[in-house]
Amino acid sequence: MIVVPQTTTVNMVLAFLVLLLLFAPVAVSQQGFLSIDCGLDASYSGYKDKVTGIVYVSDGSYVDAGENHRIAPDLEGSFQGRAQTLRSFPSGQRNCYLLPTVAGTRYLARATFAYGNYDGKNSSALEFDLHLGANYWQTVYPNARSSYAYEAVFVAWAGWAPWCLVNTGHGTPFVSVLELRPLGAELYPLVTPGLVVSMFRRINMGDSISMTRYV
Repeated sequence: MIVVPQTTTVNMVLAFLVLLLLFAPVAVSQQGFLSIDCGLDASYSGYKDKVTGIVYVSDGSYVDAGENHRIAPDLEGSFQGRAQTLRSFPSGQRNCYLLPTVAGTRYLARATFAYGNYDGKNSSALEFDLHLGANYWQTVYPNARSSYAYEAVFVAWAGWAPWCLVNTGHGTPFVSVLELRPLGAELYPLVTPGLVVSMFRRINMGDSISMTRYV
């Protein structure tokens, strides 16, 4: 019989716990880690995603315009829960969210759009622009049965960052989810103040089945 010293057993347990922490979903308690379910009732305190453990909150504290909507009931099964509500902006050419940031910190910004025929018009020619501050970010071309997520990396220039939806005359702008993630100083060092870098394509070169990390 092989006797394992008690100290060795304790070390093994500690090592295992460290591994669990490394591969656990990112905690929402990280400063600046913000996940917004746009269109969620402002009186609702938020909810925790069952898969990632990330807490999503209402957008009511970050914008003072727009209308709350839900996607069409027959399409709810096609979208994740956080994409089933949205906020549209039928008035004004430019409507902005103000999200809290720390000046000089580098962030990953993600905006998700799921039209889901919320207005019953089944529009196929919607088009509007997304800006980060004064910088053009992306032109959005949504359709009823798909969701689209756009990402950008930027360095915060103040204690808040405006995310703006711009009406270009081709339908009412809307947004479903906004997510803000602070990045370590060693990530994306070429992204400097005043520069916004938009994601072109993401390729997973690892496991094609398991999700090892979500932010």
